[in-house]
Amino acid sequence: MKGRMTARIRVLLIPACIFMACPAFFGSAWARALAPGAGLSYVVVIQGVPEDPPEMKRLLREVSRTVQKEGEWPASIALLRRRAEADMAEMKAVLRSFGYFRAHVALEILPGPEAVQDLPEPVTVQFRVDSGPRFTLGEPSITLAGRAVDGLAPPAPAEAGIIEGAPYAAAKVVEAEKSILNHYKNNGYPFPVIVQREVTADFAANQVRVWFRVTPGPYALFGKTRITGLDRVNPEYVQNLIPWDEGAPYDLRLVDKARRILFDTNLFGMVELENPGDVDDQDRLPITVRLTERAPRTIQLGMEYTTDYGPGISGNWTHRNLLGKAEKLTAGAVFNRRIRTAFGRFDKPMFLGKKNVLIGRSAFNDETTDAYNARSVDASALVKRQFTQHFSAGGGLGFRCSRVKEKTKDQRTSRALAYLPLAGTYDTREDLLNPTRGYELSLAMSPYQDVGDGDVRFFRYLLSGSAYWNFNTGDKVVFAVRAAFGQIYGIDHDRVPADLRFYAGGGGSVRGYAYQLAGPVQGNVPLGGLSVLTFSVEFRFRVSDSIGLVPFLDGGTVFLNRVPDFEDQDMMYGAGLGLRYYTVIGPIRLDVAVPLDKRKDLDNSFQLYVSIGQSF
Repeated sequence: MKGRMTARIRVLLIPACIFMACPAFFGSAWARALAPGAGLSYVVVIQGVPEDPPEMKRLLREVSRTVQKEGEWPASIALLRRRAEADMAEMKAVLRSFGYFRAHVALEILPGPEAVQDLPEPVTVQFRVDSGPRFTLGEPSITLAGRAVDGLAPPAPAEAGIIEGAPYAAAKVVEAEKSILNHYKNNGYPFPVIVQREVTADFAANQVRVWFRVTPGPYALFGKTRITGLDRVNPEYVQNLIPWDEGAPYDLRLVDKARRILFDTNLFGMVELENPGDVDDQDRLPITVRLTERAPRTIQLGMEYTTDYGPGISGNWTHRNLLGKAEKLTAGAVFNRRIRTAFGRFDKPMFLGKKNVLIGRSAFNDETTDAYNARSVDASALVKRQFTQHFSAGGGLGFRCSRVKEKTKDQRTSRALAYLPLAGTYDTREDLLNPTRGYELSLAMSPYQDVGDGDVRFFRYLLSGSAYWNFNTGDKVVFAVRAAFGQIYGIDHDRVPADLRFYAGGGGSVRGYAYQLAGPVQGNVPLGGLSVLTFSVEFRFRVSDSIGLVPFLDGGTVFLNRVPDFEDQDMMYGAGLGLRYYTVIGPIRLDVAVPLDKRKDLDNSFQLYVSIGQSF
C-alpha cells in the first residue's frame, strides 16, 4: 500500500515540476500567458483605405473581429494571426461592395513572433489595403420579363439611381431594385417581382454592368377597406382618415400614408394594413386595417427648478377620444413661486372638413412677477387647417379679462379685451422634445380691442423660428439655433397692459438673466417693451447614449419703442453649459448660465434651470 501511495505522489509531482519550470524555460511571454488576464495586448491599424467613400473606413473596422475583440487578448502570436487572417475575406467583401474589385489586403504583425517576448506590449496588427481602381457603372439596363404593360414602361436606370459612369456601390443596386418595385407599386401594380438581377464585373474595362428584369404582376384597384379591432373609436372616423377611395388605382404611397395618419392620432398602439396577396375577379384588392386601441386617458406630471422662480410642478389629464371621434380634452395646471395657472383645451378634428381642427382654450392665470401682479381669465376658439404635411394656419375669436398692478404704479388697471388670434406654422421637426433635424417657423398675431374703452386698441405679433442640423453624425452632434422678433402697434408703451408687453430673460429666453430682467428696468422693476429681439445658439454633444453636453450662447433684449434702437440700448448676452440626461420620455435638462453684462445689485452671478425637454 505504501509503495502505491509513493508512486501516485511521484506521478503528481512530475507534471507540477514541469509546469513550474515553464516560465524560466520559455521566457516572459509564457509567464504573461499564465498570469491572470494574460495574453498579448495589441492595437489595430488599417492603412491605404481610399478617402472615397468616407464610410468605408468605418465599415472595415466594423467587420473586423480583430478590432471588435481588441480587449480580449489572445494567448499567442499564432492565435492573434489566426484571428486577423479571418478578417481579410470580410474586408475584401467591403471593398468589393464599393467597387474596388481589384483590392488586396495584406497582413503584418509588428514586431515579429521571434521578438515579441523581448519587446514591450502592445503589438501592432497592421492591415495594408491596396485598393486598385474603383469600378464604375457600365450601361445599366431595366427590362420587362414577359408581356409589355400598356402605358407603364420600366423606369429609366437614372430614375432608379443607377447612372452610367457613376462609381459602383452595392447599396445603390439594392436601392435601385426597391425603386423599380415601387415604380409599379405606386402605379397600380401591388405585386411586381424582380425575376432576374445580374451584376457582372468587367475587369478589362473596370466597369460593372447591372441588369434587371422585372414582371409587374396583375393590375389592381383598391377594393373594400375593412377595419377591425375598434372598441371605443367610431369606425366612421377611421374610415374618413383612409386616404384612398374604393376603385382608385392601387398606390403603395397611400397605404404608407394611411399607416402614418393612424399612428399620428395617438389612438392606436398597433396599426397593420394587410391584403390577401392577389386581386379578385374585378381586379380589386381589398385592404384590411387591423387596429389595437390605446387607453384613452393619460396623466402627466412634471417638475422643474430655476433660480429665478424656484421649484415648480405641472400636470395634466387628457382624454384622447372623448366622444368617439378623437375629440381630445385636456385639463392641467402649472404652479411655481411666480405663476399659478389652470387651463383647459378641447380639440375637435374634422370640423367642417377633414383637414380642419376646432380648438377651444380657457385659462386662469395668477402671476406675481418683478414687473407686475396680475390675474386674468382668457377664453378663445379657433379653427386650424392643415394645408400640407408641414404647414398649418388658423384663426378665431378670443376674450380676455385682466386686473393688473404694475410695480412702478400704485393703482390697478382692469381690461376687458376682445381679440382675434391668428397663427401660422411651418414645422419639419421630427421630435418636439428632442429635435435633431428640420426647422420650425411660426407667426402668432392678434388685434386687441378694449370693449369698455374704445381708445384702447393695438396689434401684437411675434415671429419666431428654430433650426437643427446634425451633420450626419447619427445625432451625436447637433447644432441648434433659435430667434424671435415681435412688435406692438397702435398704442403707447404705458397704456399696453403690463402682462401683454414683451419681456426677455429666463429659461425660455436669455438664460443667465432672471425672468423678465433682460431689458430696461426702473430700479429693479422690469418695464417690458413694445418690441423684442432674442436668439439662442447651442452645440449639443451626445457623449454617450444617455449623457449629453450643451454649451450655449443666448442674446436679446426688449425695447421701450416699437422700432428697436440699438444706439441707445445694447443687446444683453448670457452663456453657459448644459447637461442632458436622455430618457424614453425625453431629455432631462440642467443648464447653468452666467450674464455676460452683469448689472450691479440687479443680476445674480449665475442662473440654474432644471426641466424636461430641450430648451428649444
